[in-house]
Amino acid sequence: MNRKNDKLPGIKESYRLLTFEYAFRQAGFIVLLGIILAAVAGLFSSGAVSDTEKSNSAKTLSVHYERFGRRETEFPVQIAFPVKKEGEYVVSLSSESSDAYEPGSVWPQPDGMYSRGNTLFFVYNHLKTNEKFTLWLFITPTKAGKWTNVIRVNNEPEISFWQFIYP
Repeated sequence: MNRKNDKLPGIKESYRLLTFEYAFRQAGFIVLLGIILAAVAGLFSSGAVSDTEKSNSAKTLSVHYERFGRRETEFPVQIAFPVKKEGEYVVSLSSESSDAYEPGSVWPQPDGMYSRGNTLFFVYNHLKTNEKFTLWLFITPTKAGKWTNVIRVNNEPEISFWQFIYP
């Protein structure tokens, strides 16, 4: 076809800019598809990429949590450990910053709870012998960024884990 026949009167077209627009639309579609797949996989919240579980070196403590979360969106942290003998157990949760997270519900309710610096302590005075005691802690991130947290039960080896919180 002749280019003069393709032009509309009063409209000046640039084939270079039309080609750029077409390429940009194609790349935009690929980027959008990538974002959708990442969200489905759990890169921004719960999913295969985000949900994870870690254990300490002695395999006496495990934590199930989400690596990625959104600021001001509550998520659960599941802490499990065996109760070898009856008595007092103190679970401590430390973070790099005392105001990075806001604690919410705790189940089962501890007998005592206090904080010291960047560490939050949950005291259970009379736990009965159990193969696996599970503590559910619901926390809400208040700041965006990458935060490193540490969980410990009594004098057992600790678990260190990180979370990335989106704004």
